[in-house]
Amino acid sequence: MRKVIIGLACVSALALASGCATPPRVAQNKAVDIGGRKLDFGGSYAPDTKELTLTVNGDPIMRGRFPPYTTNLHLNAKYQNLDINASCSFGSVLSSMGGLTGKIAGAVQAGIGKGGDKCDLAVNGKPADTLYF
Repeated sequence: MRKVIIGLACVSALALASGCATPPRVAQNKAVDIGGRKLDFGGSYAPDTKELTLTVNGDPIMRGRFPPYTTNLHLNAKYQNLDINASCSFGSVLSSMGGLTGKIAGAVQAGIGKGGDKCDLAVNGKPADTLYF
């Protein structure tokens, strides 16, 4: 009986721990026409792991993590013979840290107008659109 109770306690603890994970933030998809080809850009950001995934037409083509104390991330990919670049600025990466570091980072980001979370996308070196998270 004791083993059953311990087993149930472990399963319950695991279920509760998985429920504590912060859900990913999902960008609203943006459809762009590039030379007669429709590209549907999208993405998600997982705050717990600081991992960003960008998609084109539902295919995950770019993935990266924000290094410690860094709010910018640059990603490059090739999709159907197109060069796709993303320049991402996520103010929440530092401001969500809490404590004095988070407060200072949030104030600095707001002061320079980079408090939001976004990715500027370019296709073949030309600006295409911006995803907001």
